Amino acid sequence: MRQAFRRVAVAPQAQAKTRTKKFPAPVRGWIANENLAAPLPSGAGILINWFPTSTGIRLRKGSVKINEVASGAALSMFTYVGGAGEKLFVSDATKILEISNAMHADVVGQTSGYYATAQFGTVGNDFLYAVNGTDSALLYDGTAWMPINGTSTPSITGVETSTFSHVWTYKNRLFFVQKGSRSAWCLPVDSIGGAAIEISLAGVFQEGGSLLFGATWSLDAGNGPDEKCVFVSTKGEVAVFQGSDPSVSTSWGIVGRYYLTRPLGQRATMRAGGDLLIATEVGLIPISQAVAKDVAALSLASVSRGIETEWQLEAVARQSGPWEILKWPGKKCAIVSMPMLSTETPYCFVVNLETGAWTKYAGWDPHCMALYNGDAYFGTADGRIMQMEVGSTDDGSGYYCDYTGLFDDLDAASATKVMRLGRATFRAVTPIISQLGAAFDYRNVTPSFPQGTPSSEVSGQWNTAIWDQSTWDAGGNKKISTRWLGIAGVGFVVAPSVRVLVNGGAAPDGELISTEYTYEVGGVVV
Repeated sequence: MRQAFRRVAVAPQAQAKTRTKKFPAPVRGWIANENLAAPLPSGAGILINWFPTSTGIRLRKGSVKINEVASGAALSMFTYVGGAGEKLFVSDATKILEISNAMHADVVGQTSGYYATAQFGTVGNDFLYAVNGTDSALLYDGTAWMPINGTSTPSITGVETSTFSHVWTYKNRLFFVQKGSRSAWCLPVDSIGGAAIEISLAGVFQEGGSLLFGATWSLDAGNGPDEKCVFVSTKGEVAVFQGSDPSVSTSWGIVGRYYLTRPLGQRATMRAGGDLLIATEVGLIPISQAVAKDVAALSLASVSRGIETEWQLEAVARQSGPWEILKWPGKKCAIVSMPMLSTETPYCFVVNLETGAWTKYAGWDPHCMALYNGDAYFGTADGRIMQMEVGSTDDGSGYYCDYTGLFDDLDAASATKVMRLGRATFRAVTPIISQLGAAFDYRNVTPSFPQGTPSSEVSGQWNTAIWDQSTWDAGGNKKISTRWLGIAGVGFVVAPSVRVLVNGGAAPDGELISTEYTYEVGGVVV
């Protein structure tokens, strides 16, 4: 029997259409507090060893060892500024050493290396006080250090200076914290010695703990009539006083008492204009916001708001030692150091002081930091003294600069995207060799980078070079460079990812401007 066959119509496969998406450089920096499915543009989910600027992100420079402490960790770094210039000091557990000239020990036989310092000028000279809470206070006059106690010249009487754990200046007076107590002490006006006056905060702090540090705070940008004296406890209470003479009740009084949550260290503070920023377990909080907001809302007003979740995780995990902040005006940044485990790659947080954008620097281990002649230095757990942002290695070792952006559905929600080509556009004196990839489907990790084949690239001679694939003069010494690379990967949301290895040669000067990808929206039309 003859069987009949029926013709079946099959829908043809639609030809995939190539699309293009440009991602501007993440000038908003590292973002860890936004809705993953609806982020704002120009942010990064991962930003390591890039510094966000107002126009792009630049590769950080390396770090160079300039000296080394003979034994143990570097615990404190500080500078003295006098008429003859600056001097840089570092301490280990038992010594203070000058390292601005040939390294030599100026102070020996100490029982603690964690110091707080304050410079104070008088009519006759500039002085530097250093206190550590266990040894007599030390005074530097530009030539030599001397212990200050009740019998020295000059002397401080009325209290044992070996109990002083913090020092600061306010209204032409030196103030000190008495370790483990709720008492501060101050000296007479314009004096480096004399009878100390006690300032008791026993009836002010209500949450327990002891006085941790003090500082000055002002609502204006200088040391004007609005300047106030701030006392901060280990529990995060802040007592604000105003006046000029703590020994006279009519010229000294409390302005208010506020709560910040636990501070992360007595050196983890920074002046920003007249405001005072304090690193706490919920973020980097301005005192001006603590005055105006309930403690539950402080994280919303923190300077570290963009990395809120990461900051708070680190604050819980890293309570083994104090944090520290270094403000570096010359680079328009601040560096936040924290205790590191010996088994992990060290890192620190960095913020652009102009834009408020954050990043992470991996490979740096700053146990202590200081500025010296406009440059920044840090001391490490193994005693090395390193200069920041110089050279193209970290003490001889190369480092990766990694960037992964925030995820984007490329205007085709739920559809599969197949990546084809990508390119990164840099502005630099020397062309940047980079690896380009993509992350998919909210996996916020640095992806593996394909070994794509670059397109041909020739010099940017007008009417000869390949349009949109060549190096073009950007004016001055810096040029724009870009090249297409083959990209592999499939997902329904995509984030750009760029990696650059810095390992020798000239110090990196490159700035990433944007990344651009071609892709196809997958699927068969039936």
